[in-house]
Amino acid sequence: MVLLVEDDPDVRGAMAEALHDEGYEVAMAINGQEGLRVVLALESPCLVLLDLEIPRVDGHAFLERLRTDARFAGTQVVGMTGEVGPPPQGVVGLLRKPVKLAALLAAVARHCPRRDTEGSSSSG
Repeated sequence: MVLLVEDDPDVRGAMAEALHDEGYEVAMAINGQEGLRVVLALESPCLVLLDLEIPRVDGHAFLERLRTDARFAGTQVVGMTGEVGPPPQGVVGLLRKPVKLAALLAAVARHCPRRDTEGSSSSG
């Protein structure tokens, strides 16, 4: 499961659709506060795609809360931003906005198995 935290509904919808089309399960949140509630409910998504400039609890505060909660020690976060500069501490990657589809898919593929991957275990 990928958690997408993005406040722009058009961007969020397009990214979620692209990820669904590639075989990923996606949960969404519109701000950091909602993102924290969703990440608690998901119990460790394989990746969080985090807009760093979101309202309420911003991306940096979201990262700080994740880092201080032992339940999410293994949760990987890829930040998304239109700002220039180095990635913030606590992210495993940074996507520049507007996010290119190939970069998005490559970032997610590094951290998450697709639902339809061959060789995945299935109970029969």
